[in-house]
Amino acid sequence: MSFRKMSMKLLIIFVLIASLIMSGCKSKNETASSSGTASSGTAYQWGDGNFEKFVREQAKGKTLKIGFTPPAASEFYDIIQHGANTMMNELSDRFGVKIEFEMSAPSEHQSVESQVATIENWTSKGFDAILVSSAGDFDSMNAVYEKAMKQGTSIFMFNMPAEMWDEKDLKATSVISYNNHYQAGYLVGQYAAKKLKGKGKVLLVWGLPGHWSTSRKAGFLEAIKKYPDMKVVGEQRGDYVRDKGMQAAENLIQAHPDVDLIYGENEEMALGAVQAVEARGLKFWDGKKGIMVIGADGLQSGFDSIREGKLTATVNVGPVDMGREFIKSVFMTKILGYSIDKIQNVPTVIVDKTNVDAVEAYTTWALKSEFK
Repeated sequence: MSFRKMSMKLLIIFVLIASLIMSGCKSKNETASSSGTASSGTAYQWGDGNFEKFVREQAKGKTLKIGFTPPAASEFYDIIQHGANTMMNELSDRFGVKIEFEMSAPSEHQSVESQVATIENWTSKGFDAILVSSAGDFDSMNAVYEKAMKQGTSIFMFNMPAEMWDEKDLKATSVISYNNHYQAGYLVGQYAAKKLKGKGKVLLVWGLPGHWSTSRKAGFLEAIKKYPDMKVVGEQRGDYVRDKGMQAAENLIQAHPDVDLIYGENEEMALGAVQAVEARGLKFWDGKKGIMVIGADGLQSGFDSIREGKLTATVNVGPVDMGREFIKSVFMTKILGYSIDKIQNVPTVIVDKTNVDAVEAYTTWALKSEFK
């Protein structure tokens, strides 16, 4: 056989093989599309095509009206909302349910009166569910929630320290939060004590008085109480925002320049503390010495600072998963009629240079989503 004939034969065989491979890939894609599992472009899977058929029948013609009211507009709550986007898109694509979603945050940080007015307005409009994170007095907000639920609007609390209250006293349908032993504080104390070998001077840059600040401080103090050489030597409020966090940290560092750890109760204040450390020309923690700065939330800006060697660590409290889980909970209760746990906790993790890439990738995926 000539070389030319052999080359032509090999070419024909190659084309046939390639065609079979492409046909197989097409078949697989068509199967995935027909079952609905690939329509949203995510890896979140539950049930098969048969399950989808019956759920689609239950969801047919139904629209979920959902309201989302965080205590402030911020990067953190934006991540939660984008997490919600991913689940709303998946449920719409997979099961055909229509979702109307509205967000309203107080113009003034933690304005309870504004949130109560929003809840009452949405309830009067017949919203199916309202997602609330509020700094309001527990008993007063319970009364607001009960009133809404009597009118048919389910209330779901999120990002709230449920461990502060007896479960039977929680009037909302469910609390979607994170179980990290007092709202991230305990994890920070454990992590810092290990890195500092149980010794060091600590400064606290703290938020507004309320549920979160109370819970996180209790957790942090509980974690370090077994280390008598770790002492809190100063504390000042930063009111959950970066510029005030920086100002508070500057005042504290001036009084305690030999500090070992600055714990910003949330990441915005911790990033403000990073700016204060930089402004004074002090050395950041390098794994052996320098000032540790730790926050809590799980922000893109925090991940960038960790990678730059400035922010030592943060607690990712699962904002993407909180958003996803409370939308799924609304769907399960309102469309499928399921009951759910009163308290649902999403996974929580300390983020530092060792794992920042993986955690950031999940957040980036959510932030790319827009509600269709």
